[in-house]
Amino acid sequence: MDTKFQKKHESDMTKKEKRELEREKLASMDRKGKAEYILGYYKFHILGIVGLVLFAVGIVKWIGSFQDETMLYASVINGRGLEEELMEHFQAYLGDMDPHHKFILDTSVAFSNEDGSGGMDYAGQMKMTTLVGAATTDLFICPQSVYQQYSQEPGLLVPVEEMVGEEFVAAHKEIFEKDAVRVEGSEVLEKYGYQNSGPAYLIVFGYSRRQEVAADFIRFLVE
Repeated sequence: MDTKFQKKHESDMTKKEKRELEREKLASMDRKGKAEYILGYYKFHILGIVGLVLFAVGIVKWIGSFQDETMLYASVINGRGLEEELMEHFQAYLGDMDPHHKFILDTSVAFSNEDGSGGMDYAGQMKMTTLVGAATTDLFICPQSVYQQYSQEPGLLVPVEEMVGEEFVAAHKEIFEKDAVRVEGSEVLEKYGYQNSGPAYLIVFGYSRRQEVAADFIRFLVE
């Protein structure tokens, strides 16, 4: 049976009459029919609202990204088994609860052998060179071959004693080099999945503006 509104062409209806017609249509449908009708009739409205919500979320994240600050960038060569929770633990160790402070763990560079005696593909070589050349990374945890490569460049590595102090070095003298720390025996690294078949050296680069945080990272791994 036609309603009084259906006898009238929809283009001739007022907005109020169109709303009343929609209510009558919905009233005559079962629950499934109502759901299908609403999704079909209002799909563009719904998609528009969803789009606006996603756009707003994107804007909020974009603005938030400008507030982020990298507190430490640590690159671990041959560290692909290392869990990112390591940096969360370190942030908690510092008592730093600021969500905009970022502690980055980069494990994307690796040799074919864990001890660094094998080769490294071209992409890995370029990534390692870029991390240092662009002053992106604050420190490396790396095999002996990488440490020896960078230790030959005067002034590139920070003397460990300058960062952690003479007393701390004296208390752990068996693992300290002049400009590196042996960390293959670190229980913290082992806890978070670090596996290495040979010596592992932590080195901090002289260009780093976050040497104090790097010093805290050394203490965190050693103590």
